[in-house]
Amino acid sequence: MTGTKTKKDEIFEKAQDEFGTKLDRRLTLSQLEDQMKSLARDKKNPPKEIEKLIPKTVKNVITGNVFDYNPLFKGNPDLQVIEWENTDGNN
Repeated sequence: MTGTKTKKDEIFEKAQDEFGTKLDRRLTLSQLEDQMKSLARDKKNPPKEIEKLIPKTVKNVITGNVFDYNPLFKGNPDLQVIEWENTDGNN
């Protein structure tokens, strides 16, 4: 095997060195170039982090009872979240 590097190899290595990201070598050259542009843009202007909401108050859809949320209720189909709070706890 020869030691010549293709343009795709160069982009792959540059992404690892500069951004710590492994790109998929199976993509086309234009797709890899687009991903590099996207990584550079996101490094300069990182995307805004989405606030994570956690349930605060829930309502039982069958009985209509309203009460504070408990993590044990997660996934209960009979409960509907009627009030949310931010992860910082300011609500």
